[in-house]
Amino acid sequence: MRILVSLSVIVGTCICVSNIEPPKIVLPHGGGVVGSYMTSVGGKGILAFRGIPYAEPPIGDLRFQAPEPIKPWVGEKLTNKDPNVCIQINPYERNFTVFGEEDCLYLNVYVPQSPTNFQQLPVMVYIHGGGWVTGNGNSNVNGPERLLDHDVILVIGNYRLGALGFLSTGTKDCPGNNGFKDQLLILKWVKHNIKVFGGDPDDVTLFGESAGSVSVAYHMYSHASKGLFHKAIMQSGSIFSGWAVVDSSIATHRASKLGRLMNCTHFEDNWMEMIECLKKKPAADIVLSVKEYFEFDIDPVIAFAGVVEVDHEGSFLSKHPKDINPPPNGDIPLIIGGTADEGVIKSAPILNLLNEEFTRKFYEVLPIISGYKNKPKDILTKILEQIDEFYFKDGHNWSKQNHQNLTNLFSDQRFNFGMDKFLRRRFASSNATDGKTFVYLFDHRGPKSASEFFHGGQEYYGVCHTDDLPYIFYNNFSKLKGDENDTKLKTLMPELWTNFARTGNPTPEGTHLPLWLPAEGYPLQYAHIGSKNSEDWVVLRNEKGFLKERIQFWRKLEEEFDI
Repeated sequence: MRILVSLSVIVGTCICVSNIEPPKIVLPHGGGVVGSYMTSVGGKGILAFRGIPYAEPPIGDLRFQAPEPIKPWVGEKLTNKDPNVCIQINPYERNFTVFGEEDCLYLNVYVPQSPTNFQQLPVMVYIHGGGWVTGNGNSNVNGPERLLDHDVILVIGNYRLGALGFLSTGTKDCPGNNGFKDQLLILKWVKHNIKVFGGDPDDVTLFGESAGSVSVAYHMYSHASKGLFHKAIMQSGSIFSGWAVVDSSIATHRASKLGRLMNCTHFEDNWMEMIECLKKKPAADIVLSVKEYFEFDIDPVIAFAGVVEVDHEGSFLSKHPKDINPPPNGDIPLIIGGTADEGVIKSAPILNLLNEEFTRKFYEVLPIISGYKNKPKDILTKILEQIDEFYFKDGHNWSKQNHQNLTNLFSDQRFNFGMDKFLRRRFASSNATDGKTFVYLFDHRGPKSASEFFHGGQEYYGVCHTDDLPYIFYNNFSKLKGDENDTKLKTLMPELWTNFARTGNPTPEGTHLPLWLPAEGYPLQYAHIGSKNSEDWVVLRNEKGFLKERIQFWRKLEEEFDI
């Protein structure tokens, strides 16, 4: 491990840092990176290399193109602060200010300063969420201070978002999935470089949350990612979630609309010319145009998503996931799950900001939110009638105090049913027994919920989408002081995740943790982590029959209407 670190000088209780040399790494191509020091929550030293370029800047002629690996450099690059985030807006904040830069393809590497094991360390590569429209991998949001209490190396990178990352014309001119190809290049960078940081390139765990979780699933289904990772963790999202794969006809329609919005209309019959025109437009204008796709509130929030590409050299995914069995990377150990009330991400802002309009236009708006708008009218009517009957037997009387059925609808349609479809295919595939599967439901009430961030107001609605992240990463939410149970979970979650990265089992033999039993089929075995009710709170308990009645309803809809 070619890490050059000088010793600190300790005088009494004072650590004199003024003369400490920063950590340095010489990469295989001969160029170097110079990092900085951080400290884990448990007081362990972290060598942080933030802002390592992994691709050429995707600007000019490289806009809307697959990423090109960064060229080797001579000398040292200073990599001691977070890089540019990719240019974006954050529609979840309902604030449409453009921020970030188009030159954003950088990654951060975090290494234990004094690992207890001096063998090559397992590597964890994280893909951030944000609906492929917002988010970043930087340390103020996804801080390493919890995971790096353990002997793992953490890698987090930024990838292109929105139209700049996921525009697709359905042709070779701009086939799509460039954001995934950025992620793929991060995995290739890890394969070629992580050994000099002390990491094992043959022991990589790919994990992500929300759109990052769906991204992990895309890599499991892509031949291009074969052999680049060896375990996976999917938090709150699967490739069979309703919003995960956009139909090619919708993708090309949205590409054509972008051309019109950017005044590139005279090239509509020539995709290549339209793309060349778009390359000359300000990136901020392209990013801001996503507002023009919203039909109700911020839906459809994911205007540009993953697609099935036309088959070509360099394609990332050229067959629909439902037609791929077994997936190329489907034989690896997997943790998969989500939060107890994922749908709060949608129900809370509706109830706080738009309840009257949503209630009045329920049958008009729900197809937009659910992604079923393009279904034939007679089929759509039947789907909506059955949803209404199942979730709202007592009428549309939801409110901030009476929202659980509405929350359950969004949880199931957007997250839980997609996970069920993913697992059914996994258990039925020809390599199903090769890697163990661990399923979880995160049900802990912390000192603050992300529902406030999603404009739900001060009310408590449940364990919202992303409420698990402060227990894995260090950020402003995780710094809030909770009760004794909260403290236990902030210790437990990083240990479960890093145990899995190290052994393929979150509770390996000899652990002091409660045993987490793997799932082998249905009824689904899962770990119930925490509880909203402090009186029956248990850190982890094994249960069977994950949301059985609700999942059965969606299976019936799937069988009848192919949703």
